[in-house]
Amino acid sequence: MKVRSGRLKAILVVLSLLVCGTQVQAGEAFLPLSELRPGMAGYGLTVFTGTQVEAFPVEIVGILEGSGSVAHLILIKFTGEETLAAGMSGSPVFIGDRLIGAIGYGFQNTDHRYAVVTPIEEMLTLWSKTASGTYEFIEGELSGFNGVVFGEEPSGGSWLQARPVATPLFLSGYGPRAGQYLLKVLEEQGAFTLSTERGGASYGLRPTFLPLTAAKAPKASAESPPLQPGSALALTLVEGDYTVNALGTLTWREGQEFLGFGHPFMNRGPVEFGVGGAEIVRIIDSQDLPFKLGKALPCSGRITQDRGAGVAGEIGVLPRMVEVTTEVTDVESGLVRNYAFTVVNEEDLLPGLVLAGVLDAIDRTLDRIGSGTATVYFELEGGNFTRFQRENLFCGPDVAAAALQELAELLRVITGNEFVHPELTSVKVRVKVSPELLRAKILQVELPKTKFAPGEKVILTVHLLPFRGEVVQTPLEVELPKTPGEWVLMVYGSEHGYVTGEQGSGEEELYNADWYQSGNSLEERLADYRARIQNNQLVAEFLPAERGRTPELTETRAEDPAAAREEAPEGGPTRNYQTMDTPYFVVGEEQISIEILPSPGPDAPLWLRYEAGGRIEDTE
Repeated sequence: MKVRSGRLKAILVVLSLLVCGTQVQAGEAFLPLSELRPGMAGYGLTVFTGTQVEAFPVEIVGILEGSGSVAHLILIKFTGEETLAAGMSGSPVFIGDRLIGAIGYGFQNTDHRYAVVTPIEEMLTLWSKTASGTYEFIEGELSGFNGVVFGEEPSGGSWLQARPVATPLFLSGYGPRAGQYLLKVLEEQGAFTLSTERGGASYGLRPTFLPLTAAKAPKASAESPPLQPGSALALTLVEGDYTVNALGTLTWREGQEFLGFGHPFMNRGPVEFGVGGAEIVRIIDSQDLPFKLGKALPCSGRITQDRGAGVAGEIGVLPRMVEVTTEVTDVESGLVRNYAFTVVNEEDLLPGLVLAGVLDAIDRTLDRIGSGTATVYFELEGGNFTRFQRENLFCGPDVAAAALQELAELLRVITGNEFVHPELTSVKVRVKVSPELLRAKILQVELPKTKFAPGEKVILTVHLLPFRGEVVQTPLEVELPKTPGEWVLMVYGSEHGYVTGEQGSGEEELYNADWYQSGNSLEERLADYRARIQNNQLVAEFLPAERGRTPELTETRAEDPAAAREEAPEGGPTRNYQTMDTPYFVVGEEQISIEILPSPGPDAPLWLRYEAGGRIEDTE
């Protein structure tokens, strides 16, 4: 992904000049660390309720120095009625009218009146670093403590264990199962962690699920105040019928550019997340750490950098998002529902964000989790690949999970390819679910004989046993190989290897980790998927019986009108097989040995001509 970095660099240079005291008109906007003293009184800015920025009084307790990549930190104390809360990360702190830094760290399970501020010059000069290690007081003190430590506490003395002020995550629209899947995705990507180890945006604070009615963001009000230092910020990963937002505070704004949060969100470097204002409902008390409960306002800009000292972005430029639309039909009830949402175009996050929404759309429409059969159509569009369309049938004890198998795999293939940035723009999904298990097993394959003429056409009789049904005899006309010799006729169903009763089990991942890696371009890789056999197709494939023999590199077409011919992927050998559509998810396999006789000449014995042609020929 490419994002503009020139304007970000420009603001960082300007702010750095201000910090260094060069002759810039706004040079008095910042108060350097060298002028700070314990006991100085100041104030911070944040939103406690609604969208109004309010001041809260603070006092400098001490200046800390450490050996980590961030050299100095400032310990402050809230001196009014307010205390530190998750969501205050990035709140600017001022002495007089000069900015000294932003709240970035706090202490859980302890006095919430204390917080750690990252000095503004540290935020600018060490933009890609985060605080780590131990920090001892060089000015001021806090009775009973040597200083502040990040991570494991050193031996000897007492230390305040600091962690980044938790960034509240709010998820709305998701049911229990999709929500749990989404939590797993977000934790793996570093959006939060429930452990005590450093690494995520939120420490020990589980994301909050909001009611379904809160999913859609309220419309922007003409009276909504502009974003300014202290304003509540909502970082957006998903917007629409489903939403995923992270709550923080804006630290500094210069024109349309801004800094916020005071610590990383995911620490991913260059990014393209949505961002907008937020309305704070209230601050929820908690023994671990109080937190802000809020709701996001519509996106009005984008985050372009997610670094160790915070996030940076620009107002007025919206992020590129991927549009996701899902239509789910419940055959049993006749209910048809449509869902629409957008997700950030971040390759590691995108598949999980899309799948969580589509999974919930199916669960919510069916209002159950259980067995069934699903016909799934999906379409993927992007700027750097040919539009991909696919329809298939899935069946299993968990029909919603089964239905997402191929969509999940293709999303991983496209976003994870090593050839081009796919520039994915839209994902369209249609799912039609029946409560019946339309699954059938291949029991037997009958042939009229076992010796054939080259290229002869023959009708196979395939015995299919539907789930809890009677045996169905299905004719399949095939054209035999033209090369004489021993051959193996294989008749099978889904070549994905699903075993009856296993597809779509609740314990499965929503995508296969061993996704396809062949091909020398994304288009070649997608060509293989376009040619894949469908789960509802009967397949008749011919393989040479003798090891080392080269298979025929020609295909024949089944004459049945319902039969489909599958083209081989570009650059690969052509497989000698034919297919026919059925109404079932076909499983199982049968093999039969056959012989292709040499073509008889006019002087061949009568018996050979009979064997080869299947009838007595007139020799005259």
